[in-house]
Amino acid sequence: MTKVTSAMATYDVTTNREDLTDAIYRITPEDTPVTAAIPKVKATAVLHEWSTQALSSINTANARLEGDALTRAASTAPVRRQNYCQISSKDATVTGTQRATNPAGIDDMMAYQMSLKSVELRRDMEAIILGNTGQNAGNTTTARTLRSLNSWFSGNAVRGGSTAADATAATAAALDATAGGIRTLTEALLKSAILLAYTDGGNPNMVSVGPFNKQIISGFTGRSSQQQIVSGNTILAAADVYKSDFGDLKIIPNRTQRERDVWIIDPTKLALASLRMFEPQELGRVGDAVTRDIISEYTLENRHPDAHAAVLDCTTS
Repeated sequence: MTKVTSAMATYDVTTNREDLTDAIYRITPEDTPVTAAIPKVKATAVLHEWSTQALSSINTANARLEGDALTRAASTAPVRRQNYCQISSKDATVTGTQRATNPAGIDDMMAYQMSLKSVELRRDMEAIILGNTGQNAGNTTTARTLRSLNSWFSGNAVRGGSTAADATAATAAALDATAGGIRTLTEALLKSAILLAYTDGGNPNMVSVGPFNKQIISGFTGRSSQQQIVSGNTILAAADVYKSDFGDLKIIPNRTQRERDVWIIDPTKLALASLRMFEPQELGRVGDAVTRDIISEYTLENRHPDAHAAVLDCTTS
C-alpha cells in the first residue's frame, strides 16, 4: 500500500481547522438533595428566629373527681430558637479580550462562569448546613457562621467512641469521635437512631447518606423497592425505601455531605431561610477585566431538633 504521488495529505497542511465539539461536558456532581427537599423561607434579619413547641409528658394518672374544683396547671410556653445568617459567595473575573473571543460551546464566558459559580455555591451551602459548626455572631474581623445540623442534636445522635459528644452550646460544634471510635454502619445502629426520633415525637422519612454507606444500607434487610424523588417535572434523586418499624424512609445518596454522617430527618421540620439568595453583584472593572460575584446570605431553620436523628462517626471506606 503506497500513497498516490503528489497527493496532498493532512500531514502537509497546517491551516486545517481543529475539530472541537461546540459543547462542554463536566462530571463534577452538583446534586444537593437535602436543601432541595426542605422548605424555603424568608429571613428578615441577620439573626433569624422562630419558635418551637413540645407537648407536656403523658399523664397516666389523669383522672378527676366528679365535681372536683379544678387545680389549674401551668401552661407550657413556646421555645424561642435562633440561628445566624452566614454569607457565602463565589466570584469570577474575565478579561475583555476573553469576552470578545468565540470559545467553543459558550456564548458568553462571564454568563457561563456565573452559572458554574451558582452550582458551586449551592454545593457549598449543602455541605455547610450538613456540617459540624456552631453559630457565630461575627464582627468586623470574623465572618458570621450558622449553626449546622450536627450542632443541634441533644440526645438523638448515635455517636461513636467515648470522645464523641453533642455540642455543649449553640456556638459550639459537636465532638467527632477519634479514629478509635469510628465503626461500621449497621442496621442496628440505624434502627436505634430512628427509635430515638420516634420516641421524641418525630416522624422522619428521609435518610441522607454518603455513597459508601449508601452501599452498606443497600444490604440491610429492611431495604425495599427503589423510588424517585420528584419536584414538578424534575427528578431530584433516586432513593431506596427503608421500611422501619415506624414508617418508610427514603434512602438518598448524597455526595456533598461528610461520608461519616448518616442523617435521619423530617424535611418538613427543617427550612432554608434566606436573607439574600443567589444575588449577583457587579464588582466593576479593574484594568481590562470584569469581576462579578454571586452571594447567598442564609441559615438553617431547625423547626424542631427532636424530629431528627443521626448515626455519626461511621467508617468511610
